[in-house]
Amino acid sequence: MIRRKAFFRMNPVAATLVSAGLLVATSAARADQLADLEAAVQKLQAQVAELKAQRAADEQKAAAAPAPAPAAPAIVVNPVPAIPAATDVGNGAALVPAPGFLQLKAAGGSFRIYGDVDQYLNHMHSSSGAKINALQDGAILRSRLGFTGSKDFGSGVAGNFTLETGFNATNGTQADQANANTTTGLTTSGRLFDRQAWAGVSSPYGEFRVGRQNTDIQSQGNYIDYTQRNLGSVVNSFGVPSRYDGDFAYLSPRVAGVQVVGHVAVGGGGQQNTGTFNQRVAQLRVDYAAGPIRIAYSGLTAKAAQGAAHGNQVYYHNVYANYDWGQGTIYAVYVHSNNGGGALSNTGGNEVGNIPTVLPGSNASVGTAYDIYQLSADYRMTSTLRLGGLYGKIKDTQNSSGSASGWSVGAFWQAYSNLTLYSLVDAIDNSSTASFGLAGSAGLTKNFSGTNLTGRRITGVQLGGLLRF
Repeated sequence: MIRRKAFFRMNPVAATLVSAGLLVATSAARADQLADLEAAVQKLQAQVAELKAQRAADEQKAAAAPAPAPAAPAIVVNPVPAIPAATDVGNGAALVPAPGFLQLKAAGGSFRIYGDVDQYLNHMHSSSGAKINALQDGAILRSRLGFTGSKDFGSGVAGNFTLETGFNATNGTQADQANANTTTGLTTSGRLFDRQAWAGVSSPYGEFRVGRQNTDIQSQGNYIDYTQRNLGSVVNSFGVPSRYDGDFAYLSPRVAGVQVVGHVAVGGGGQQNTGTFNQRVAQLRVDYAAGPIRIAYSGLTAKAAQGAAHGNQVYYHNVYANYDWGQGTIYAVYVHSNNGGGALSNTGGNEVGNIPTVLPGSNASVGTAYDIYQLSADYRMTSTLRLGGLYGKIKDTQNSSGSASGWSVGAFWQAYSNLTLYSLVDAIDNSSTASFGLAGSAGLTKNFSGTNLTGRRITGVQLGGLLRF
């Protein structure tokens, strides 16, 4: 008996309905999955949009906030060069920047060590036939070592100080030597900080200083002539009041191009041994600077000591102007003063001196007024080479025989950022009783006197270098 396999057979209609049900179920499952995916994508898109909005807000906030200042290093050795200004820390004008020696910065304060060494070979010839050959110090700047610093108190207010000592680089001696002068009664022990020693407070409303300070007549030398009113300058040969003890000063901010500076020196700085040396010296400078033009007055008056034999008030009035025409500068200056005269030899000493060397009222030369006229110009051949020349006259208003005239030409080469090499040819021609001589920032240690100076023509050739650090 043969068995036959039996197969399950479904009605065609039923089979069709079952197949349709399976398809429907599968399609529903796929639709649910697609809906889930679409929801997830929308959620991700929302998160991306939120992150983009947050980043845009952060970028906008960062752009509005000021950039943080880089932290200043605690110690800076040979800091980035800064162009020296015509200030009283001892830096003269320069064509290119000069580096400082050492600068410390921390917590809103700074401390800097600076200085210079200036030496030159000096050949001078007198019409008497006498000659001098010497190595001298300080044609442009007396050699010196200085310390200056400041402390920021906030709101634009800061404390400042400067201590500066001069020395003769040719032999190492200090500039201010001990002295016992029986003629004037002036006794000095030889001060350490002979150039400057002051402290002060600066603010947006100006600066106040007290101590031993440069006169504004001395500190504004950069604007007087191409020599910075030093060796080769007729004005400098006449004599320049340099600095005073016990000096109170106010320096205004510059407003509409104008700055006003006032000083009153009461003396009594410890170098004078009698009350008669505590005479008052008052100074005033009014300075206008706008673009290439500068016009200024700088002067002083010194009260004679009580009971002085010559009670004349000593004065030095100085008006100067200069114009920078792009390739150089033209200078003009006029001085009216009784702060000189042949009796003082005009070799660095003057009636209103640094200590002072001669007490106002003790010298008869205060009765003689002088007018000094000088024109000067320089030309910048390159960014580091400058040529200049000047001509000036010293007129004795009482006696023409006490007058003199002079001229100079010079070249200054900024060999390196802190080294200036210079050469000068200069002359001064004295009338019969005049005895004016050539002088630099520092007085000459070897100089003419007597018959080799009075009424003579003095010519000189100088070659030297100024190293600033």
